[in-house]
Amino acid sequence: MLGPPGTVDMEAEPEAAAALVALGLEPSASQLDVFKSRLHLLIDGNTSDFDTWVSLISSAEETSVNDIRVISLVYDTFLLEFPLCHGYWIKYAAHKARLCTYDDVVGVYEQAVQAVPHCTDLWVSYCGFAMSAYEDPALVRSLFERAMSLVGKDYLCYHLWDKYIEFENSQKQLIQLATIYINMLKFPTKKLYKYYGSFKKLVTSLEQEVTHCGAEISSENLHTSEAMESEESEGYISTKVARLFDQGGHLKPEVLKQYLFAGERFYQRSSELDKEICGFEASIKRPFFHVKPLDDDQLENWNLYLDFVEKNGDFDWAVKLYERCLIPCANYSEFWIRYAEYVDAKGGREIANYALGRASSCFVKGVPSFSMYYSMFKEQIGDAPGARALFVEGSSNSTSDFCMNINRLANMEKRMGNTKAATEIYENAIQDAMQKQNTEVLPDLYTNFAQFKYAASHSIGEAKEVFVKGIKQAPCKPLIKGFIQFMSTYGGSTEIPLLDSVIANAVIPGSGVSTALSLEDREDISLLFLKN
Repeated sequence: MLGPPGTVDMEAEPEAAAALVALGLEPSASQLDVFKSRLHLLIDGNTSDFDTWVSLISSAEETSVNDIRVISLVYDTFLLEFPLCHGYWIKYAAHKARLCTYDDVVGVYEQAVQAVPHCTDLWVSYCGFAMSAYEDPALVRSLFERAMSLVGKDYLCYHLWDKYIEFENSQKQLIQLATIYINMLKFPTKKLYKYYGSFKKLVTSLEQEVTHCGAEISSENLHTSEAMESEESEGYISTKVARLFDQGGHLKPEVLKQYLFAGERFYQRSSELDKEICGFEASIKRPFFHVKPLDDDQLENWNLYLDFVEKNGDFDWAVKLYERCLIPCANYSEFWIRYAEYVDAKGGREIANYALGRASSCFVKGVPSFSMYYSMFKEQIGDAPGARALFVEGSSNSTSDFCMNINRLANMEKRMGNTKAATEIYENAIQDAMQKQNTEVLPDLYTNFAQFKYAASHSIGEAKEVFVKGIKQAPCKPLIKGFIQFMSTYGGSTEIPLLDSVIANAVIPGSGVSTALSLEDREDISLLFLKN
């Protein structure tokens, strides 16, 4: 449908509209239509061109800074392509905060933490927004705890701890602060020593309060079984912190003693671990996602770090480190495969399947070797339709190993009990090769098909029929040699007349097959036949 005179039909002439925008001339159509057109051009072209995407976002923010339709269109499309770019999620949320409701902002943040759940900076931004937007402190506290459950073992999560302390200080909740101060010592972070100092200051201030009340804290008998339990049990610590004060609001000396001892033990253990991992952490130069490849040193450091954590035996820590690793290393299929194999071996098959699904749908989409691996994983867990679809995808995206892929696909169907489907795979591949005159692959296809027939049915006759048909349709030395070798391995004396007939037809001048063979080929076939 044509618009008013002087306008550009954005659906019919997207290139013209984009050209006008490139020249700095505004078409009469709305900016929303302009950016729809530009996005169509980009998607139809090269969606992996990161710089073009960034330029498009900048253009939208310059020309349509107060048009949430344009901002949403561009950011939604970009983040669908590059979901790990946490900085753009934060920018998108900021636009929503300017132009929309709180619920709209929360909607963006929730999409963000679904896409990048193990990104500390994203949680810092989300929790910071919640501190300013939510009236109920319990909602803010719940969000902090949710964030900590995901990134609390990130070496750089001190940004989030600092924000959490800021919030609880504003609430003047001593019990909550006491819980935070001891939890910060359970795992090494870049600010571990500083947090230990804060913990000690808190304990000192509480000790002074106890002393002021006339009670004393004994340093003896700290290594009680109850205190030792506190070293391992998070629930135990939470209970003890909650019981620091009696009903009258007075501190309990014995509980404070146990609290102090637990904190000391956490710090000692975290300090030892910090010495072992600080080198790995210092070598991480790019903890965020980017389309640019990482150098070999960075990749090696991640592998060594993962080796260390796997040997440590803390499954939760290993999973979280893998998730951290797969932000900067998202485009490397070998890290996704390593992750899946590790968690699957530890009983985390659902985690493995979910991780491979994420990789397949976005980060290493269309990588043939990865599709093949994921297909085999799907087959292993009993998902036959999923395995079949991924195998076909991997085969279609691969420009090499055509015959190998056909062989794998047919054998996969056979393993799943679909011998008929496997047979059809070979037949269709042969027919397709014949139609496309792709004669180079025919010898391997026929040979593999014949061997498959024998493996599936243990029938020499069925395998022999495939060879004979193939030699008639695509006569060539490799196929005839394959037939001779097969018959010499599996055939008996009763098969000699047929083999004699086929060879004679291939080597005697003027016969049907021989006309397709060179003199040299016929001589080679005769010598091979005589040897066998």
